[in-house]
Amino acid sequence: MSTSRPANASSGGRPRLRGGLVGAGAAACAICCAAPLMALIGIGATGAAAAALTAAFAGGVFALVVAGATVGAVVVRRRRGRAAACATDASGPVAVELGWRPDAADYAAP
Repeated sequence: MSTSRPANASSGGRPRLRGGLVGAGAAACAICCAAPLMALIGIGATGAAAAALTAAFAGGVFALVVAGATVGAVVVRRRRGRAAACATDASGPVAVELGWRPDAADYAAP
């Protein structure tokens, strides 16, 4: 004897819903919320990119300022050192005697 009833007779003849309603709800949620979520992600990514670019720009400017100050300090120090080496005293020239060597007796205490 053969029956024409389906194998899933426990459902009472009604078709089972296997997540169809849940899947439709998830799809509706994804369609509805996708634009605002992508906008928030975009704002966050843009903000992070802006912060990273600002930090990189500030670091670059700081490096240029420090490099400029270093070069300036080296140049000023060299100029002052050369000027001090070539400068003469305000009292005028100094007499130098060649060939005379002071002895220790000349500097002995009385």
